[in-house]
Amino acid sequence: MLKKLIAENLRHRQTSFPGLICHLLLVGALISTITDSVLIVSAQRPQGRVVTANDFPGQDLGAKINAADKALGTRPGEIVVKGGGTISTQAIISPDHVLRILPGTYATRTSNIPILMKSRSSLIGSGWDQSIIVESTAPGQFTVICAYNQSILNGAPDSGLVIRDLQVKGANPGFNSAPQAISLGNCSSCTVDKVWVNGTRSIGIQFGGTSISGHFAENSKVTNCLFTRVASQNLALANGKNIVFEGNRFMTSGQLGGPGNTNIDVEPNEATDRLENIVIRHNLIDVRNSEMSPTGNGIVVQSTSGTPYVGPILIEDNTIIGGSNTGTITNVLSNGIYVFGSTMRNVTIRNNVITRTGQSGIRIEGTRINVLNNKLTDVGGGGTPGFVVLATDCQIVGNTFSSNPNQSVDGTITVLPGSKGNIFQNNRGFQIVGDVH
Repeated sequence: MLKKLIAENLRHRQTSFPGLICHLLLVGALISTITDSVLIVSAQRPQGRVVTANDFPGQDLGAKINAADKALGTRPGEIVVKGGGTISTQAIISPDHVLRILPGTYATRTSNIPILMKSRSSLIGSGWDQSIIVESTAPGQFTVICAYNQSILNGAPDSGLVIRDLQVKGANPGFNSAPQAISLGNCSSCTVDKVWVNGTRSIGIQFGGTSISGHFAENSKVTNCLFTRVASQNLALANGKNIVFEGNRFMTSGQLGGPGNTNIDVEPNEATDRLENIVIRHNLIDVRNSEMSPTGNGIVVQSTSGTPYVGPILIEDNTIIGGSNTGTITNVLSNGIYVFGSTMRNVTIRNNVITRTGQSGIRIEGTRINVLNNKLTDVGGGGTPGFVVLATDCQIVGNTFSSNPNQSVDGTITVLPGSKGNIFQNNRGFQIVGDVH
């Protein structure tokens, strides 16, 4: 087909060699565009048989979903559920099956985890303001969606899960700081995209289970999600490699009476957990209207478990707003970016914009941490240094500090005892004090 197209063009007009090259490039671009469009359409088109859960027998939507899943058998297929309703029976999605949630509010009433996803399954809504899954009100039940193997044994591997275009909404009367609304454990090649975690009462989304069996989350990502009023850590990683948190928004984190929180928390629990090749990029954190103050930290990356499997870690192009710096001045957020731990190393913090923190805008503890071209405004508002260094062999270059009138701020880079081998260059607006070698 392509040869015929080129030949016909050459017969009908005289074409120079450069003209032919341009023509080939245009044809190639057209073919590429058509191919991409076909792939997108194919991804959106149901794969295999489609069944409607509402048409199956069962005392609630969970039982109906399970009956529909069983009817599909082991072949690829799609289960559609519509109109909202109650999930009182734990629903389990089998491999190669898609559970598609049409607009409606789906209230979970289970005492165990409402929705379990086996490897290679998908949970897809119709948009986060249309397909709403409500947290269970059962005592102690805070997880709404969980990877199947992780639900059986903490640390067991899962893979190929997709969750997108839906909302998980809080409803439990209690609080916790350990279970996760979306719990994916040691999941490989898993994606959470365009999910709204809204007012849940414990952790929002987490990758990483125990590493005791040698497994870790890998090649997985959380992208384009919205977190509002999440009571505990909003987005967490405990054990993972090749993990991306990108393009997410964190608004008004924390709840009165809740356990306290960090918006993005990267925190291994065991000495064999991994924090390798982690990217935290293009996220917005804005706590100006949070209902509790202080509300915790912006981005925390720590290695206090002693794991040697750390780095590289990239924190770039994030915007963190920790309070109001006009009108009534507030210090809602404690630290903007805080990186620390006995084995913390090989971290790059660059091109972030951090405004109005009660404590430090940036604080680093470790070795080989590069802090480059960050813009800090009105940080150190609670009387602590705006920028703290307790580290070795680091580069702190090209960062800027500025302040607005009538602010309580601290524009120092305070270098604590034990720091050595660091390079400080062109940090405009900052005063460097302390143990500089």
